[in-house]
Amino acid sequence: MIESKVICPSCKKNSIKDRYQTYWECGACGRQYSCVNGIPKLYDEDALGMSDKGLRDKVYKHMAWFYNFWNPFFMLPVRPIKVSVKYWIVYFLLVFSLIFLVYNFVDLIAFRGIGEIRISDILFFIPLVIFIFLLSKHPRYAHLLWLSIPIKIILAIRNFKPIKTHASVHGGFQEEYLQSDKIIRMLDIASGSGNSLFRHGWMKLNAEYTAVDLSAGMILQGRRLMSKHKVPADFILTDATKLPFEAETFDICTNYGAFNGFSDTKAALKEMVRVTKKGGKILILDEREYEGSTWLEHLYYKKVFACYNTLVGTPADLHTDELEDIQVHQPYEFVYIYTARKKM
Repeated sequence: MIESKVICPSCKKNSIKDRYQTYWECGACGRQYSCVNGIPKLYDEDALGMSDKGLRDKVYKHMAWFYNFWNPFFMLPVRPIKVSVKYWIVYFLLVFSLIFLVYNFVDLIAFRGIGEIRISDILFFIPLVIFIFLLSKHPRYAHLLWLSIPIKIILAIRNFKPIKTHASVHGGFQEEYLQSDKIIRMLDIASGSGNSLFRHGWMKLNAEYTAVDLSAGMILQGRRLMSKHKVPADFILTDATKLPFEAETFDICTNYGAFNGFSDTKAALKEMVRVTKKGGKILILDEREYEGSTWLEHLYYKKVFACYNTLVGTPADLHTDELEDIQVHQPYEFVYIYTARKKM
């Protein structure tokens, strides 16, 4: 199934014939591509953008196993309380722990004096040092700690009401495919853990799924999720700006929460357009600050929500003549959904 889609990133030919658990080989140019647990790495490491490589190595490589928890944690003030209770519990535990550790340290230094130091003081000092080290190394967490409550209060007062909801945008986008007699070919770029495909209704389609990502740890999570639900899918490790697929391969091309952080967003959009069939559709969801946000919301957006972004705006700002019916929706305060159709 996957052979009909893939091209060799080196010679650009649909000629990868030899597939093994440890490597794939192109029959035309002889280039070999290593595999991670059977998933091929169809990209040139030296050609990766700095931002893409940095996020893969500094963020996802060591924290992929924790992704399903820590990623929603950064959206703590934005998410409804009813679906984020466990995150608020963790938040308050962290805040109170930090306050207690700082209080104990100040009490020792300012009141009791170093001469009164106890074993318990040393035990408390160690986690305080760890806290300070982590917050200094990852300022995103530090900003999240002090901004979460003020931002939650502001959002509750302002009560943002979207013109179209998240569910209605997806429902309208998917409607024409629900009754399709043919099998829909769908590509999800930077698919990660695969949760987006399940959460946003894509499993309702009669579809053949292909998921790609640059992080091995993330895509292995996606494969486990698909396997758990017995959904057949192809998985490939690749660069979003140089997709290893023939032109006009997919009916639908999606990307959730990664587009604005790509090193070259214009090249990434061009690749999405290239591999999408004429008449096919593209959907991208990522961060955008809503109009009329306060300076504090802007600080939260810049320092926490979108601190890794390379694009300030949406794909609509990247003019592409091959697309039509371009729409940008703002279903949440800091999230946009971009949809478009490739011209016939």
